[in-house]
Amino acid sequence: IAISRDPGSGGKLVAQRLAKKLDWQFFNKALMLKLSEELHIPTDELANVDEHSRSWFADTFHAFFNPSYVSDVRYITHLKKILLHASKLGDMVILGRGANVILPHDKCLRVRITASFATRVANTHKYEGKKTKEEAANWVRHIQSQRNRFIHQYFGINPHNPWNYDLVISTDHLSLDQAVDIILQAYLVKFPKQARTLKSKV
Repeated sequence: IAISRDPGSGGKLVAQRLAKKLDWQFFNKALMLKLSEELHIPTDELANVDEHSRSWFADTFHAFFNPSYVSDVRYITHLKKILLHASKLGDMVILGRGANVILPHDKCLRVRITASFATRVANTHKYEGKKTKEEAANWVRHIQSQRNRFIHQYFGINPHNPWNYDLVISTDHLSLDQAVDIILQAYLVKFPKQARTLKSKV
């Protein structure tokens, strides 16, 4: 299950709860770096690039003066290799990193978690330790901009386009657990053969 999220929407918590409920692996940055070691990909080539876009100028400049710098093409090649490898290890919930674009659409459920800007700012102010709502709003805008540029630059799509997902959930009026239950039901609709395997967990 590949989950994309807007900052402050609760998408990360939904992904974590979903993985726990299903007893699946949760693909996060730590696991990505672990898999990169298994695939003999230098971890320092991924650690500082994750879900950040770079400009053409930065790529060109660093390619000349920094031999350890990872170009965007090389980064995406590594990322695709890791995600495809991860998907073969067993059932997994993958958060972000363009997984909904990289993985075959007939092999995963593609989910987008979102909420209104006001809700996302309120969540960020309450749970992310931001001192004021203005600070929370600036954080939401900054992270949103980074992720949007990352997806657009490396995959050429608009992350807000619902056509890129099987399911879009707003957490404005749903609890995180309700969002998890909806995702599970959608997964069983798309992959009905898994109903028997997941019967005790749904």
